[in-house]
Amino acid sequence: MARKQKKYDQKYRKNAKAEEPVAETQEALEETAAQEPQAPQTKRNWTPYLVMFLFGFMLYANTIPFDYVLDDKLYITANEFTKKGLDGISDHWTNDLMTGFFGKKKSLVEGGRYRPLPLTTHAIEWHFLGNNPHVSHFINVIMYGLIGVILLVIFQLMFPAKSEKWWWNLPFITTLLFMAHPLHTEVGANIKSRDELMGMIFALLAVRSVLLYAQKPGVKELVLSGLWFFLSLTCRESSLIFLGVIPLTLIFFSKATLKQGIISLLPMLGVLGAYLALRTSVYSDLGKSMEVAKELMNQPYMLASTSEYYASIFFTMGLYVKLLFWPHPLTHDYYPFHPFRTFKELSSGSSFYADWSEPMALFAVVAYTAMAAYGLYALVKKLQKKPADVVGYGILLFLGTFILFSNLLFEIGAFMNERWMFTPSIGFCLIIAWLIHEKLSKRAGETVALAVLAVILLGYSAKTIHRNYAWESDHALAFADVGTSDGSAKVKMTMGSELLEDAKDATNPQEKARLLNEAERYCKESLAIHPKYFPPLDILGNIYFEKENYEYSVYYFQQAISRKGGDMRLVRNIEAVGIRAAQNKEFETAIAAYKTAAQFFTGEDQSRVYALLGEVYGKDLNQPQESQKYLRLSMKSNPNNPDAYQKLGIIKAMSNQPDSAMVFFQRALELSPDNARVMLNIAVLYRQQGNMQLAEQYMQKAIELDPSVKPGG
Repeated sequence: MARKQKKYDQKYRKNAKAEEPVAETQEALEETAAQEPQAPQTKRNWTPYLVMFLFGFMLYANTIPFDYVLDDKLYITANEFTKKGLDGISDHWTNDLMTGFFGKKKSLVEGGRYRPLPLTTHAIEWHFLGNNPHVSHFINVIMYGLIGVILLVIFQLMFPAKSEKWWWNLPFITTLLFMAHPLHTEVGANIKSRDELMGMIFALLAVRSVLLYAQKPGVKELVLSGLWFFLSLTCRESSLIFLGVIPLTLIFFSKATLKQGIISLLPMLGVLGAYLALRTSVYSDLGKSMEVAKELMNQPYMLASTSEYYASIFFTMGLYVKLLFWPHPLTHDYYPFHPFRTFKELSSGSSFYADWSEPMALFAVVAYTAMAAYGLYALVKKLQKKPADVVGYGILLFLGTFILFSNLLFEIGAFMNERWMFTPSIGFCLIIAWLIHEKLSKRAGETVALAVLAVILLGYSAKTIHRNYAWESDHALAFADVGTSDGSAKVKMTMGSELLEDAKDATNPQEKARLLNEAERYCKESLAIHPKYFPPLDILGNIYFEKENYEYSVYYFQQAISRKGGDMRLVRNIEAVGIRAAQNKEFETAIAAYKTAAQFFTGEDQSRVYALLGEVYGKDLNQPQESQKYLRLSMKSNPNNPDAYQKLGIIKAMSNQPDSAMVFFQRALELSPDNARVMLNIAVLYRQQGNMQLAEQYMQKAIELDPSVKPGG
């Protein structure tokens, strides 16, 4: 029976084959491939996905032991909402990203930053794990690997495999290049960049759902596309660009009808409206405060002429292209005025910005014009039902996802940032993969193409893994990038801060002095680049404090306070310098410090500083009138400050006014009944008046409270 069935099957297949057309048109083949890119399979090969995940994981596995770095303080370690754990989640959803850091709503970047979902994950981790950057890094590495898997799936939907080799096809090669590209190191190695990782994951899932819907319309994928897109928007505002990426992809790589294309976008447009309504409700009470303060670090082009503005923008656009091909040197810092000038150039009086004499700016104009022209040409051809031009699509994908970060449409708070190439680099990697797989392999052979791919991947991977170590800590990052970003006021300030911390830990006096001198040099270079920059002033105040140069410490803290008078940390710092200066008998310096602090303190704090001033004038400078003036100001600021009454009592006693002195001493004791020093002063005063019984009585009480006050003790 089985033998008869076998013969029947062979005969049936032979007849069926004879009835099939001998050949099909190329257009028909393309249509079939597009409509059914994945033929039904009894068993799916999971190897490519596993390899891609492990590849991405291993590229960033060395970051797991790293610490919190850079802007992690904004999101996690200094964000009070995050540190509230689960109780802070609602705060993240009802406030700007930076509100939890600053303690109030304010805008430091154009349009604000609303990214509640990644902040929610940080709050959850903090609630259950506390201060644990290693788990956070591990989660980020997992996410990076997942991006590789999802991106591979999307490219497989766009480019059905023509080769039986799972590792030698356009989707796999493109994704490998993307995962390995060193421009992604900030995204993969910095915990804060979870917003980029999560935003990319959900955006890619939305793309996948739309592509699946285009192949086989159904409600499920429509609902999912809207859900994924909404989640992506709550991770990063820039996910908005996928409303352009998705139609572009449908045009080039789908046979979906216009109606299907429009329907596929409706859920995302709907959730966009919901997201904008949510975002508007969060920022509605800010009004004009949403306007970014005119500060060079937030508006880096504010000093540029119109000509310099556009020349500098195109300069950075050209530099992005260069870094895509040759990702070296890399840096986290593109603040005034890197990448346009070095410190030496700025010191010699060079313009802060690029101009049209810069070859890079001119190259960028030509290159981007050519890219835009070719991309539009490819789009027009595709609209005319011509075969999809992969290079043209890759160019349009790059340009469309990059335009928001170019500064051409609006300023985004920095000249450039490598992490902004995370999405645009997909287009670049697709083009390179296509050239290797489709062109080079056909002209030079598969072996040569494989060798070229291997060299690129090895180079990219080695650079990525090596660059990761720069993100190990703030210290490592500053030391890694200060030479590259030589024209940056920010990185020099950071370097000064890190050297100061090294100096505090130094046990060798000579090494400490060297580190402090280096820190001083970097901070002064930072100020030379950006004279109105606040942080170097603060750091210099601390540097001179460590140097025991209290006069200069007071000077720089005064300058810092004048820029940021509401920062009470600075006011307390200058008070501390005053105390140390007084101990070192630098009384004029101490007076300057105390008077500055008194201008900003109120209540008990102001009373305390006025009392210190009174002590310096009375005890150290023997100026009783000035001393009484500030001690009375101290009592006015805080009528219940026993220290002020005690000191004024001492001044009265020194001025041969024992009755007045006793009144102030008794008032001090009334406010501080267990104050041994006050009792000692009363005992001394009674002894001077000849009342030995009361003198002895108060002396014994003082010694009982504090044996150290015993004469000769």
